[in-house]
Amino acid sequence: MAQARGLIRQQHYDSAVTRLEQYLETSPDDPEALTYLATAHLYADHDYLKAEEMFERAYRAGGGASFFVFHSHESMLSGEDITSYCRGWLHLRRGGLEFVPEEGDHGFRMTYAEVTEIKQNRHKSFFHIKREGGNQNFRPRLDDERETLLILALYKKFSR
Repeated sequence: MAQARGLIRQQHYDSAVTRLEQYLETSPDDPEALTYLATAHLYADHDYLKAEEMFERAYRAGGGASFFVFHSHESMLSGEDITSYCRGWLHLRRGGLEFVPEEGDHGFRMTYAEVTEIKQNRHKSFFHIKREGGNQNFRPRLDDERETLLILALYKKFSR
């Protein structure tokens, strides 16, 4: 999975899809492979409905959804871009969500019960996750409101 994540991070989506499909030929129900296959297809095809179906299948198999995101270090977003940020993976899995930064140690993990709000920001492609004592702002890789809406929809489905 590390190779697939690396290929997705480097925007080599077709290579990631090929590797993951080859792996899934021998392990068709691997939850993480299904998750990253959905991620690679999302970024390659920009087909949000197909990605949602694929992430739901991965979730039923024990995986979930993973998105490459930009995480703001600013408490308030006033402009249309994040000026102080890092990159990393936002994972939605059974029981909770996790942000794993590419660098540094400011990641977090929380249960869905700890989330007090997850919502779009005024700039529609941005979203935030609130919990007691903090607010985390994000911009998805595609900088597209539809990716934000997909994240929010999957959060609602997975957190039930």
